[in-house]
Amino acid sequence: MKPKKALLIVESTQEAFNRFSDVLKHPAKKTYKGYVILSFPSFEILGKVITGARLELLSVIRKSKPKSIQELARLAKRDFKNVYQDIKLLAQYGLIDLKENGARKASAPVSKFSEFLIAA
Repeated sequence: MKPKKALLIVESTQEAFNRFSDVLKHPAKKTYKGYVILSFPSFEILGKVITGARLELLSVIRKSKPKSIQELARLAKRDFKNVYQDIKLLAQYGLIDLKENGARKASAPVSKFSEFLIAA
């Protein structure tokens, strides 16, 4: 499977709708080819979601492929509770997936993207 790239942009709901509409009207347009677009309503929210600690978690997930959030916390040398909260937020915003595995149904964080590009 080809690695996916995420384009993180800040735009109003109306701008997001207009971009979506434009893509539907002109599907051959190559503006966003190869990128999954994740839209944020303000720089404040983008800054709250994409922190240094969370970027580090995304990197560890992509490189080490931990089998549980507990393993991720150990690899990142961070407290489980804080890592758990960060992982839930990253999943909520669509930056990672959580897959259940094992008899105890431990959630394994899975990277959805190989690269992030932030556009202002």
